[in-house]
Amino acid sequence: MLPGSKFTFLLVLSVMECVHSTSVSPSLLQRSHTRVRIIEVEDDYDEEVSKTTHAPQSPGVTTSRVMPRPCDYDPCVVQTTPCERISARTGCLCPGLTGPDERPETPKLREMKLDGSGEVVVYWCAPRSNVTYYEVTVNGGKVPYIFGEYLRDGVIPGMEVGEMVCVAAGNQAGLSEKSCTRYDPPQPDRVSLSAGIIAGSVAFLLLISVLAVVLWRRRTCRKSGMGEAEGLGNPSYTNDGAL
Repeated sequence: MLPGSKFTFLLVLSVMECVHSTSVSPSLLQRSHTRVRIIEVEDDYDEEVSKTTHAPQSPGVTTSRVMPRPCDYDPCVVQTTPCERISARTGCLCPGLTGPDERPETPKLREMKLDGSGEVVVYWCAPRSNVTYYEVTVNGGKVPYIFGEYLRDGVIPGMEVGEMVCVAAGNQAGLSEKSCTRYDPPQPDRVSLSAGIIAGSVAFLLLISVLAVVLWRRRTCRKSGMGEAEGLGNPSYTNDGAL
């Protein structure tokens, strides 16, 4: 074959390959372009998720906005459940609560009153501490009266006026300081006393008024009876004179 003919054959072959590649390439390019777009979308999604999941947080900043609330706990009212158990169950806060390995703080002896049977009842307020029992003594007696951790009052029999009463709180770590006061006779309520005096005065005035009305009516009836008797006597006197 001549060199010119060989060159012409190669040129024609190259043109045919170009035409064939041009007819096939659009679909291939479209497919490859579609695949590239899918990969880009997935990569962007993964990148966004990773940024959201692993977002850095500043040190010392908490994401929780739930603040602990104080427990509904009145230290002067009889409790069926201690504050630390309420805190463990609900997550509330017991302010100033100390543990069982620390001596309790001093309770507060609130007041003493006579009950219906004539016995003295001692009332106290619990400390913000872990308490397992309360101890009440009279005049420093060696045998104290023991009351449970949930109680806020106790009956002390045979107490006399002027005796010193003390209450302390205890747990496994020991006994707290004592809160003491002297038992004095209960003072009468001034309001009740004033009301009684006013009521008695009003009743006395009403009684006097009723007695005055009764006496006045009796005197009135008596005078009217005497007047009728005199009126009946005058005609007979006149008839006798005419005779």
